[in-house]
Amino acid sequence: MGQVLIAGITFSALAIVGVVLFAQEGPEYTPQIEIQQRVDASSDILYLKHSGGESLSFSDLDLIVIIDGNKKVLTEEEIQGCTGKNSWSLGDVIEIDLYKTWGVHLDSDNCVDVFLVDRGSKQLIQKATMPIEGMCSPLMNPGKWYFFTTVEGDDSDKVNLRYLHDCDPAVNFSAVPDEKYNDTFLGIEGKEYYPKNNFVHELKGETFGLTFGFRENDFKWPGAHNATILMIYSLQDQPSEFSLEIAGESMPIFDPVNCASNKWHMYNQTVPINLNSISDLKFNIHVNVIGKKSIEIDYLAVCLN
Repeated sequence: MGQVLIAGITFSALAIVGVVLFAQEGPEYTPQIEIQQRVDASSDILYLKHSGGESLSFSDLDLIVIIDGNKKVLTEEEIQGCTGKNSWSLGDVIEIDLYKTWGVHLDSDNCVDVFLVDRGSKQLIQKATMPIEGMCSPLMNPGKWYFFTTVEGDDSDKVNLRYLHDCDPAVNFSAVPDEKYNDTFLGIEGKEYYPKNNFVHELKGETFGLTFGFRENDFKWPGAHNATILMIYSLQDQPSEFSLEIAGESMPIFDPVNCASNKWHMYNQTVPINLNSISDLKFNIHVNVIGKKSIEIDYLAVCLN
């Protein structure tokens, strides 16, 4: 993470990351609220103020704080203890004592990210980077790997990709293929590959489309001319229709020999792109099979150059 200077009380608007999941049934409802935040480095206190929109019950909210990559989750009881209320309405402030709650003292090397997630739809409501916009590292840097992570839970019929996480160095797999024409089977040399996330999508004979992207003007964006997608996946059957696309450019499809194998494979492909804005970063998977088949995705990362 980038180096930041936290001095006194700083106040800034939230940097909002929007994530969209396209499904046949239509998108689930996500609450619409506006939040302002500030951090008092002298007392290690984080303030989140409800500044507009709907009231929200704390039983419907997951509040995640990441300090220099260390993830902290505030429970419903802890949120209520910070406010003395069961819900969050206009003007209410959540006051989090980082040292009292997690033993964290802020200093000049810290960068703080806050994620507000709707528990029902498991969709991101807002993301904040503090203390001052532009002080923490940019969302993405050219030549570095970033993976898309998921909201925690047992909801296995959706992948709710909510934010990019720096994973440089990218992956510690035994072999990332140099050739870009074939996928690589994982679990070679008699060692089985054990998935960590393993999100399953029941296709049910319909096309499955997955898109992630970000709002315009949320971040300063460096130009990129090539995109590499690294994905760990498993298929149960040969698709009758199949397409992959990033930033409007078609990508090679999965190696057909890997279909119907029910084994884990690594997809590693690079394509030229014309990316001028963060909002252009969208990756689509369209798969169509007959019968109750599924696609499993354990890992999805991107590197731009």
